[in-house]
This record gives sequence, C-alpha cells and structure tokens, in this order.
Amino acid sequence: MTLLIDGSPPTLTSEQTLTGWRREFCVELLGEGQARIFLRAVEAASLKATELRRAQLFHRVSSAFADLEGCVAAAREPLEHLARSAVRQQPSKDNLFAAVTYDRRAWEAVVEAVERWQRRPPTVSRPGSGRAQG
Repeated sequence: MTLLIDGSPPTLTSEQTLTGWRREFCVELLGEGQARIFLRAVEAASLKATELRRAQLFHRVSSAFADLEGCVAAAREPLEHLARSAVRQQPSKDNLFAAVTYDRRAWEAVVEAVERWQRRPPTVSRPGSGRAQG
C-alpha cells in the first residue's frame, strides 16, 4: 500500500480567494494499491467526468486548508481502502468516461474524514508545555 503525498500546497492570494478560487483535496488512483494525494487551486469547480478520465477524485476544501499530511494521517484507513479498491481500465464503448473503477463507499469515507479534519477544534497550547496539542 503506497500513499504518495505531494506536500506542497498551492498558494492562494487574498484576491484569488475573494474572486472565487478554491482548493480541492485530490486523490489520483494509480492502481495496484497506490494513490497520489495532493491539493490544487482551481478557479472554477472541477467536473467529475473530466477528472475521472484522469483517475482523479476531488473534494472542495477550505481556502485556508494547508495541513495535507495531518489530514492524510487522520484519513489514512479510508484512503488505503480506496487505493486498494481501485482498478485502472482502458476506456471502452461501454465506459467512455472513467479510467478507473473504485469503491464509492470508500471515497465517501475519505470525504467524511476530510470534513471531520476541517471541522476539528483549533490546536491549543497547554500553559507551560511550549508544545501545541492536537
């Protein structure tokens, strides 16, 4: 099982955030139990059919979302299940749009984990410890 994490989040300026740019949490299903996980900045909402041709799943996240590694750690189990379930395929007449099949319930579990991660309480330091908790 390999989760490849691209930990360099795209920068969004204040102007971009105010003009509708957003971040998306993305999982590219590589097959054979592998997935690449990354954040991207987009000006307009991505289209599911277009992304499935590239074997990419995405979920909109807050423009302030930055801790991809922490989120992946919190969602590791459903991400690994999703990666194991993915099978790359050649588009055919019966299936023109998807380059991959996957367990949709596994993807839903990933989305739920990402949402929980975003809604978690802010990290708070304990007095005198000098370390952040969380």
